[in-house]
Amino acid sequence: MEVKIENMVFGWHEELPEMFIELLNTLVLTKNEQDIRGVMEVFARKELFNVLFAFGYGAHHLWVTQRKASDPDQCLENRLLIVEF
Repeated sequence: MEVKIENMVFGWHEELPEMFIELLNTLVLTKNEQDIRGVMEVFARKELFNVLFAFGYGAHHLWVTQRKASDPDQCLENRLLIVEF
């Protein structure tokens, strides 16, 4: 498993950097796909996480992107991070 940060974090919300670091620290401790999916289930239950970030899965990876401050229904163009499993 490999965690890669692919882009800068734009701290438009005061709690965004802390939420991102909490996510990153938690993902680094995962061992397999099942752990990753469990972590993301927990984060997906957090309303603020869903305001700040969007995520999804590919065949062998998790991706996370940051939502736009101007329109939270849209995401920034580039991924924030990818976790390959």
